[in-house]
Amino acid sequence: SSSSPSSSTLAREYLSGSLASSITYVLFSPLEVVKTRLQLQAAPGWTKIHSGGLFAALRAILAQDGVVLSWSHGLAPGVARDFVYSGFRTGMYPTVRNAIGGEDARFVEKVAAGAVCGGGGAGFANAIDVVRVRMIAEGGRVDANGVLTTGLRAGHAPRWASSLQCAADCVRSEGVVGGLLLRGVSATVSRAGLLTAAQMSSYDAIKTWARERGVADGLPLQVVAAAISGFIASVASNPADVLKSRAMMAGGDGSVVGAAIAVARAEGLRGFYRGFWPQCKPRHGPATSRRPARPPLSECTWRGSDARIGPTILVQLPVVEALRRWLGVQAI
Repeated sequence: SSSSPSSSTLAREYLSGSLASSITYVLFSPLEVVKTRLQLQAAPGWTKIHSGGLFAALRAILAQDGVVLSWSHGLAPGVARDFVYSGFRTGMYPTVRNAIGGEDARFVEKVAAGAVCGGGGAGFANAIDVVRVRMIAEGGRVDANGVLTTGLRAGHAPRWASSLQCAADCVRSEGVVGGLLLRGVSATVSRAGLLTAAQMSSYDAIKTWARERGVADGLPLQVVAAAISGFIASVASNPADVLKSRAMMAGGDGSVVGAAIAVARAEGLRGFYRGFWPQCKPRHGPATSRRPARPPLSECTWRGSDARIGPTILVQLPVVEALRRWLGVQAI
């Protein structure tokens, strides 16, 4: 479009992304809890409490904390963060894409638009994200003596009664800039830029390719495009996602470089995909076998990243499209 969108159009676009993401965060909150805990428990100073992968950890959390409490860990800051973050990330993507390359933008221009929207939104929401990660790590059942009996900090008293208290404590002990605005921000922005660039460019490209071949832009196309883009986004963003979780919980300056070095030394390349790969125990063959037999996927335990990002995007993007139609703005 040659003319700039009105402020009303921009507000409705932003709202479409904000509402869709807030809805999907509420729906998939337990998966976010599992993913974050699996990433944090491997960091120095944390106790490993989950060893069976995504579904085993999810079952354990639900059994220990109950459905309502499990759903509530980090829920309020998670919804607030996604409302701010995804208003930019998905809501503003078409406007930024059109500004960069027009409605017939090339694929590289779509990638650039996604990176700008994701990185910009994550930067604005970073302070809320710090609180979200810490409240997930803090979550658990508290006994009559005021001590956590479940979760990553079992055996300790809760440090914060609410997200607001957590934020205030971060400011008091670490400062507004070092404690909230900039803690882990480089990993957060990198992760969001990679995720959104991969997700939105692939989703947009798949839809464009299908429409050029006569496929109607309806729910079936949106679901297929969202499913494919969700997997691509998981692969692209997982290393930065691991570093983001580690840096936001780290002491001192929360250095992303320091977190990266620690992961590389302790776990190697595979550590950057913690929360993504299935974990398989090798089945040893007969004595003459030179290497263990590869187990089937049915014998593997699945980690958290694609099991969270994939379903989230699968639901979120069709909801965004429906809200854009309802709000009277251009489809993605």
